[in-house]
Amino acid sequence: MSETEFIRSEIPDVERIVKNECWLEGERRGCPVSPHDEVVRKRVAQIILDGAGAFIREARMRANMQ
Repeated sequence: MSETEFIRSEIPDVERIVKNECWLEGERRGCPVSPHDEVVRKRVAQIILDGAGAFIREARMRANMQ
């Protein structure tokens, strides 16, 4: 699997994180929140950098080895 294919395989997981963070921030504010909202973007980046990104990458690597 090429690097591009590998990165593309992670997109659904990142989209799921964005969707969840939009929902959570919407609950906090009491109104819908855009995925482009600064708070959502910062939180998604924090989640990915804090370890979710590594977890997703490892899961994809294991799936590709099988």
